[in-house]
Amino acid sequence: MASSIGDEINLATRSFHTTLNQLILHQLPLALPPNTPSHQLYALGISHFQPLYSIFEGTYRDHLGSAVLPQRVAEILRKLHLPSLERAQALENDIRTLLPQSYRAPHTTNDSNLEAFKRHVSATLTQKPHLVIAYTWIFYMALFSGGRYIRSKLRVGLAASMASVASAAADQLAGLSFWDFPGEHDGEDLKIEYKSRVTAVSALLTEQERADIIDEGVKIMVLLTDVVREVAEVVPRQALELALETTSGDKDIPVPGPVSRIRPPWLLLVRSLFPFGIMEAVSAFMATMPPRSSSEQRGVNLMPVQLKAE
Repeated sequence: MASSIGDEINLATRSFHTTLNQLILHQLPLALPPNTPSHQLYALGISHFQPLYSIFEGTYRDHLGSAVLPQRVAEILRKLHLPSLERAQALENDIRTLLPQSYRAPHTTNDSNLEAFKRHVSATLTQKPHLVIAYTWIFYMALFSGGRYIRSKLRVGLAASMASVASAAADQLAGLSFWDFPGEHDGEDLKIEYKSRVTAVSALLTEQERADIIDEGVKIMVLLTDVVREVAEVVPRQALELALETTSGDKDIPVPGPVSRIRPPWLLLVRSLFPFGIMEAVSAFMATMPPRSSSEQRGVNLMPVQLKAE
């Protein structure tokens, strides 16, 4: 019996997991009380990942309704699909809860790491539908491992500035429903069922498809790491813009250059506008921000090869 493709993805991406986890665990406390007085830094950061879930889940659903997929590939996708695992809508709802409307979509440029990743996901899953296995494995399984730890930290951190957060119902009110799953087992039953399905469909994959999926898993980890580094750069500036807008009520106040280039007079002015300490959080982010790394520097090819005929 063929080994689970999920286990092979884990083996191929182990070192990337370590790097990515270190980045996330280093940045997360800076986005929560007492390092910042509210939930907005967390919300600004997590908003960058909602489009990725939305694109791959939407493309997956499109494939399920397609009449042109080869029968074997269509069977694989149907066997694997668990609608209760989908996270895009829950994350969108959280962002609506936590941020004003003008900041619910990530503010990025066309050459950003996030935009490059979005284009890659769309092109890749259109050309090679079986690669959805890599996306579901990495984007969903992460919520059951490190995601449980992150949720615990978010509950504690947000409870410092809100009512006590300790349940799925409270999470929904607090903007943390992304981390919860329906049912009395909090998704543990879904995890077991999903992993069983991955093992089952692994036997239906060709050797080339398995190699494609493992290769895509590595690319996903590299691109996710680049997005996390980018979030650490852009979120402090977005938080400053949001604070200026919220505090002054004047959306035309200019914010000069990147936050890292704000001169002391501007910093003093900004501090005088925000007695609640947002600049302390911004300064903490910028002081610990890891160097930016691009996919091109790592030699990752973002353009997938054309799908060969089955």
